[in-house]
Amino acid sequence: MQDWKAQYESGKAGGRYSQEVLDHFQNPRNVGRIEDPDGVGVYGDPSCGDYLEVTLKLEGDVVSDVRFLVHGCPGAISTSSAMTCLVKGKSLLNALELTDDDVVSCLGGIPANKRHCSLLGVSALRLALADAILMQSCIEQGLVKDKEAYRKLKAEQGFLPELGQPGHACDGSCEKGENGIQ
Repeated sequence: MQDWKAQYESGKAGGRYSQEVLDHFQNPRNVGRIEDPDGVGVYGDPSCGDYLEVTLKLEGDVVSDVRFLVHGCPGAISTSSAMTCLVKGKSLLNALELTDDDVVSCLGGIPANKRHCSLLGVSALRLALADAILMQSCIEQGLVKDKEAYRKLKAEQGFLPELGQPGHACDGSCEKGENGIQ
């Protein structure tokens, strides 16, 4: 196994990571999948390896819990972890307003070749929020009886697809540092 910490602290992996990034990478927060979530969002490009699933729970219009599962580089892990910390306890509106710059700022910056990794978390979060809002609306309008009926309808109709979303155009550069070290 590669010694990521030594590579990133030495700058051999395409730039130095801040202590905040290293902390979120080595001790990621809110990892996992919520049972019976109110919203699910999956974003990324499985062909390049970076993709993320976000599940969330709402209490009224507040994000009471948010979790993530990610397959990606240390930058994707760190930015996903930070994203969950930034939205937990926020209103739906405030959560929808989260930007990639907010995530990067929270982490004290990230190397330029890792910047696109922050897109995963915010994009998956927005899909999860849209899923939760649509589910609530479908239940309130009487289109479906409950969460289970919504999930069945969603699966049958194929709306809000969960994989292969456009926007994460990974060219593989994040996997190689300045010296070609992965």
